[in-house]
Amino acid sequence: MKKNEIIKSAQFNTILKTYIFLIVVWWSFVSLIGIVFIPFWLLIGWYFCKRYYNSLECTLTEKTIELKKGVLFHVEKTIPLDRIQDLTLRDGPLLRALNLCVIEIETAGQSNPQGSDAKIIGIDDAKEFRDSVLKQRDVLKQETKVTTYKQHSDSVKAESVFYEIRDTLLKIEEHLKQAR
Repeated sequence: MKKNEIIKSAQFNTILKTYIFLIVVWWSFVSLIGIVFIPFWLLIGWYFCKRYYNSLECTLTEKTIELKKGVLFHVEKTIPLDRIQDLTLRDGPLLRALNLCVIEIETAGQSNPQGSDAKIIGIDDAKEFRDSVLKQRDVLKQETKVTTYKQHSDSVKAESVFYEIRDTLLKIEEHLKQAR
């Protein structure tokens, strides 16, 4: 089976490491139990942020978006382009200050209570990546329409041939009855 051709590989902004580090510090500070965790995070957090950043991959292929991430727990996710309903760009004060944004991918038939099937944080030029995904999705949908029309046309031709065969068999049957 032919592997999908890679159309675009996303590049992640290096400032994403700082964002992840700060978010963990913030949530640790906000939670009572996390305050105890802060000194440990300040010592080893930067190492984990670098490892997480290095594990990030996001690839747009002819038919899918392929995501890979994780340090302790690895996640690989493949999202078919023809199932994508929307790509939302979202940011907040901290994300804007760091010149980052989040791409939320919403698909048809999603049952995810978080409202999206995938969130990708920190892609350089996220708007351009989103536009590339939407363009490829439209190309794929157009190809599907053409293929569906061709299949329908072929099935109509096949149906016509079957009717001709049926009519010929009926004529042969009638000639055999008359010959008796």
